[in-house]
Amino acid sequence: MKFGRFVLFATLLVLMTVLFLWTRSPDSPVSKSPETEPKQSENPGLSLTPDEIEEGQLVDSLERSIDPAPQDHVVPSSLMSSVSPVPFESLSMSELEEVNLDNAGEQHSHKIREWKGRIEPSLSDLKDKLKSEGEEGVVAITLPDATQIQMTRMRYQSFGGNQGVITGKIIGDTFGEVILSYVNQAVAGSIHDYRNDAVWEIRNAGEGSQYIAQVDVNALGECGVCKAEHEE
Repeated sequence: MKFGRFVLFATLLVLMTVLFLWTRSPDSPVSKSPETEPKQSENPGLSLTPDEIEEGQLVDSLERSIDPAPQDHVVPSSLMSSVSPVPFESLSMSELEEVNLDNAGEQHSHKIREWKGRIEPSLSDLKDKLKSEGEEGVVAITLPDATQIQMTRMRYQSFGGNQGVITGKIIGDTFGEVILSYVNQAVAGSIHDYRNDAVWEIRNAGEGSQYIAQVDVNALGECGVCKAEHEE
């Protein structure tokens, strides 16, 4: 009995050894299970063998795996709208000198400050550009106190020769407007720059020059000189 048990135990031991060696064999289906089989790279460019890699090939492969195909860059409309428009013309005053209101013969109480100068370029010279640019064209204006505004033309009326009226909308100012009328070199008008809390009055000074004054609109009704002018 003991000899039979020994033979049976030895037989089982041999079978277990054979089974273990068979499972470790490369040809065994068990050794090719998903857990032991090496995974294929999802990126074929990264699975190159050393023999397949030439100079620069690995670098190019890595760049393609990181950077997608180039695409056209599209600027969001919100950013496009925030870009400042480019003026086709700039108006400013040359030969500028400030008027001493205390020494003026007629003191307008509604005037805060006043300057005398020459608007350049002249509005009669600007009319052709105003027509060609249309309502989308932008004109930059530098005021005597160095404030800068930009306006788009809302309306332009020509009365033949060198006469006309320009009405403009100040960019970025809901109610801001510019009204300029001219006859040859004589200019009159007003600028309502509410964003900077300023109202400007433009009058002809003769010989191609203009007076431009920053005024207090709340004091207009109390200005004695203005009242006398209206009564006349």
